[in-house]
Amino acid sequence: MLRTHRTPRDRAAFPTELPQMHIPAGVSPTVYAQHRDLLSVLMLRFMTSRLRAMYQAYDGDLTLCLVLGEIASRNTERHFDERRGYQPQYEHQPKPFLPCNALSISDVTGIPRETVRRKLAKLLALGWIEKTPEDMYVITDKIGEVFAAFDDSQTYDLMHTADLIGAVLRG
Repeated sequence: MLRTHRTPRDRAAFPTELPQMHIPAGVSPTVYAQHRDLLSVLMLRFMTSRLRAMYQAYDGDLTLCLVLGEIASRNTERHFDERRGYQPQYEHQPKPFLPCNALSISDVTGIPRETVRRKLAKLLALGWIEKTPEDMYVITDKIGEVFAAFDDSQTYDLMHTADLIGAVLRG
């Protein structure tokens, strides 16, 4: 039977079998194809430096990083919408978090639910997340304090890599 829906675990097992390549709007497919090897090297360097930074920031626990990242991504969906852009939060408004639970994190990442639960316990102990009365999880304000320099470093690396890629694609 042909599987048309692939799980995160399937994609992890066969990372080169990703969806069809998408060339950014305004980029010549010919130029992109001519420089694909160089673009691959630039992305390799960016991803390796980011993985190294994450490994160090999380004391080697990349699974903890991924679980926190999924919670933060879900919680902050209302802050940025692809169609509407940035949606600022005002002091008189409640936090616009979309909470998540261990099952949803496990489903989207492919990490076993018990492993997710252990990581959630560690994140709770660190004070980086909190549990709602409905047994859901949200990030705390401590995240912004703890990861400010890390985020600045990631932004710099991303912008630098984007500049290099842009220069390659412009010729």
